[in-house]
Amino acid sequence: MSSTTLKPKSKVPGRVLGSRTFAAITAVEGLRLGTASRKRLQALKAGGLTPAERREEVLRAYMELNKRK
Repeated sequence: MSSTTLKPKSKVPGRVLGSRTFAAITAVEGLRLGTASRKRLQALKAGGLTPAERREEVLRAYMELNKRK
């Protein structure tokens, strides 16, 4: 019996949504950012961080929220 390996169907990497596209999708779904989230995102945009650093900051903020519960 021969062994087979599964290969991904597509070689296209994941997609990254821009802020305008993300805002449009969330508006349709009825989601809104809170004041703290909006301020944090504005600070991240102005901070000149890399995408990985921005992601870390957002994760850190949500992990702190989970610790409060």
